[in-house]
Amino acid sequence: MFKPSTVFASAILAATLAAVPVTTSAANAATTTQTSTQGSASACRTLRVTGANVAIRDFPFVNGLVLRTVPTGTTLTTCELVRGEPINRYLNKCGRDGRNWYKVRSGRTSLTGSPFGYVPATCVRVA
Repeated sequence: MFKPSTVFASAILAATLAAVPVTTSAANAATTTQTSTQGSASACRTLRVTGANVAIRDFPFVNGLVLRTVPTGTTLTTCELVRGEPINRYLNKCGRDGRNWYKVRSGRTSLTGSPFGYVPATCVRVA
């Protein structure tokens, strides 16, 4: 029998790995980094926080660990929009319902060692 905490940790790890692209070879990794640096100027965008105190979370779902909170008017940069499943939607984040998250640089290292975190798309405005 598994402990509930072990099952929950496994679910978090599975969700994290599903959101992170995996490269299979060195040639593919070189192509990926080359493409992302060339297209990053047009793909990346600046976000302005519209919510009162918005949490940057470790994982793109509501019960993810809060890495940091940012006040209204803070400018964040993102290059990736994570589209959530209908079952993982959040209710009433910054006055609206949604399921999409922006991957932003959090300023702190997460449990997985990543410098990125996720912020709800309804709490920010593309500047």
